[in-house]
Amino acid sequence: PAVSSGPNATPVTSKLDQLTITGDKGFEAVTILSHRVSQINVQTRWRVDEDTWPPCQTKGFTPLLLICYNSGPSLYQMTVAKLMHAGDISEVAMTRSGQSVPTKLDSDDTLQKTKEITEILAPLENSTKPHFILIEGAPGIGKTVLLKEIAFRWGRKELLINFELVLLLSLCDPILQQCRSISDLLMLFCRGDDREVEIAKSCGEYLFATGGRSLTILLDGYDEYPEGLRKSSLIAAILNRQILPRCGLVLSSRLHASHHLHKVATIRVEILGFTETERQHYIQQALEGNPHEITQVAQYLDKHPAINSLCYIPFTMVILLHLFNIAKCLPKNASELCHRFICLTIARHLAKSGNLSALHLTSVVDLPEPYNRVIRQLSKLSLQHLTSNTLVFSLDEIAAVCPDIATIPGAINGFGLLQTVHSLYTSTFTLNFVHFTIQEFLAAYYVTLLSPHEEFQVIEKNFWSDTHFKMFSMYMSLTKGQRSPFKRFISGGNKAAAICDKFLDDPLKCFRLYRCFCEAGDQHYCQAIERAKIFGRTVDLGYYRLTTCDAESISLFLTSSSRRQWVELNLWSCYIGDYGLRVLCRGLRHCNDLTITKLWLSNNGLTFQSGSLISEMVIKCGVEVLSIVSNNSIGEDQQLYSMLTHYSATLKNLIMDNVNLSSRAAINLFTALQSNVSLRKLFIMHNSFTDYACDAITVALRSNSCLEELNMSGNPISAETAQSILVALQDNNVLQLLTLPNYPDNDQEPFRSLQLAVNKKRESQGCQVQLKVKFAR
Repeated sequence: PAVSSGPNATPVTSKLDQLTITGDKGFEAVTILSHRVSQINVQTRWRVDEDTWPPCQTKGFTPLLLICYNSGPSLYQMTVAKLMHAGDISEVAMTRSGQSVPTKLDSDDTLQKTKEITEILAPLENSTKPHFILIEGAPGIGKTVLLKEIAFRWGRKELLINFELVLLLSLCDPILQQCRSISDLLMLFCRGDDREVEIAKSCGEYLFATGGRSLTILLDGYDEYPEGLRKSSLIAAILNRQILPRCGLVLSSRLHASHHLHKVATIRVEILGFTETERQHYIQQALEGNPHEITQVAQYLDKHPAINSLCYIPFTMVILLHLFNIAKCLPKNASELCHRFICLTIARHLAKSGNLSALHLTSVVDLPEPYNRVIRQLSKLSLQHLTSNTLVFSLDEIAAVCPDIATIPGAINGFGLLQTVHSLYTSTFTLNFVHFTIQEFLAAYYVTLLSPHEEFQVIEKNFWSDTHFKMFSMYMSLTKGQRSPFKRFISGGNKAAAICDKFLDDPLKCFRLYRCFCEAGDQHYCQAIERAKIFGRTVDLGYYRLTTCDAESISLFLTSSSRRQWVELNLWSCYIGDYGLRVLCRGLRHCNDLTITKLWLSNNGLTFQSGSLISEMVIKCGVEVLSIVSNNSIGEDQQLYSMLTHYSATLKNLIMDNVNLSSRAAINLFTALQSNVSLRKLFIMHNSFTDYACDAITVALRSNSCLEELNMSGNPISAETAQSILVALQDNNVLQLLTLPNYPDNDQEPFRSLQLAVNKKRESQGCQVQLKVKFAR
């Protein structure tokens, strides 16, 4: 959406204007700059009108925020915030302390627990310690909107009122990237004359001397910040607390770029987007309650799981329904969705200029000259900068690659595909694409324009690159996989083979190829991949480093392939994290006949945020063996144990070693076991629960009628507590093997007599099952 700073923007005075200037030059400079910045923050809030593009969704839109506090007494608290994408960010739904938030929230339940958004920023305002809030989410989900709203509210004296300065900085700004000092940073908000330079210098010295205690910095788009600067730059020094150690920090980023900041952030905020209920509500609003059209869209999403899995992103839903409203058609895949949006944007832009020649444009290939020439040049620019991971372009860079863009009226912004990135208060600006997906699509389009030799070189060099993967899936959609350079690449030069063995022997490459061929609509190649020997009845991706795109590809393969029953899905040590698992689950959610017998999710950096997701997967896919070893705090979410209490529970073996299982979590686990009728083996070795969980363990073992093996070794439970567990087993006739911590030999003697007592009682009741007690470290 366009940023407005025109006459309708209401200037606001700073709260410091009413204070008496003490004569401190630095403080006076901060006062002047505070007044200036508050006006800028108010004027640059996102404003939506009839000229907004991409089109805005209705005001009923309320995606979710998931918030976890990484330190302090609220270690396992989670909250959910409701956001209005158009800028009205006012409500936060809170859960009770210590309980987690379900992936699917009923909208009524959410509305009953609303609080002001100040809950998110409360640590910044109320704590004497500096806090670092990290905001993460998918492209187009509302990260920038949230930061702009925070800045706007501070300018209106509604939020962060204890701070003298709140600076909103766009990390893709090339002028910002050149800043070497705090004064350079502050100059971005000044006009540039001698007096303004003196103000910035004095203010910088004041902030440096005070450690920035009166300052909060909002950093937008860390994923667009050059990788080299993330290690050594002014911003890197601020994030590492080398300078301004007392300032508040709020940073937004896509997850792939910010995972290394998880350890230093005190609060992580993940924007989740639409829930299922909210998505349905939005469709009804956008289609004005038309039952025929609502049913048509619902049936379309059911038939296209790849697009359905992306509809949690507001930007995707806006484009999808806007295309349906305008053209009454729906795309077949994600690439076509982007392609049609590009055509609609170009047609709209040209029509506003009085040119109706492209009004019914359905493909950029059909764009008449000279407009087609400009798009081809922009496509070349897209590929060049995608290869170098550059998202913003100067006018000089555009002019060098797109010489015709300045000669055609209305083409300077790429017919609406480019937007300006202003350097805050300076007159300089750069451009980038309205959405990164547009740059990927145009880059793919340019690959199709290359000579066969150049096309093969680009494919050979970049096809397996994580950065270029989406580009090549769009390339496949454009070419239907029929280009000779691609066939030469995929066959390894062997004309007798459709896909060479070195690709079919690599499961990750198979998944990526499968997604590409799905985009191309080529079922022949998809079936060839399904028959690959490497799969059989298992999917083994252990120790592969998976990206979010890989998680999407895996879910697409599992839901689209002809095979519905899998013995094993091994994702051991893939480091997919909470976000990657959420992407995987979202893709599987719409498949009702998928069975996975063994699921290995160990050592993936999962936290308590993934508890409800794992439970959902286990129940939905009929999982019998689950391993979540070495995922710190995964067991702290009470909803994880719904997989044990669900009426259709199938889980037989649960392995939860080394997950830092607390006493509170152990109580939740064994409480769920009281009514469970499926679990046979439970391994909870090397955790941290103590004697505090003893009562829950003994009650569960007395009432449970199916658990055959329990391993609790390596936990700090006393010998007395362990003995009380054995006493409880006198009312249990099914447990066969109990492994306890390795107590000293002197303490082990009572266990032998207790074991004997349990077995004698079983024999007296005609039970042939014998209990064996072991000790292990």
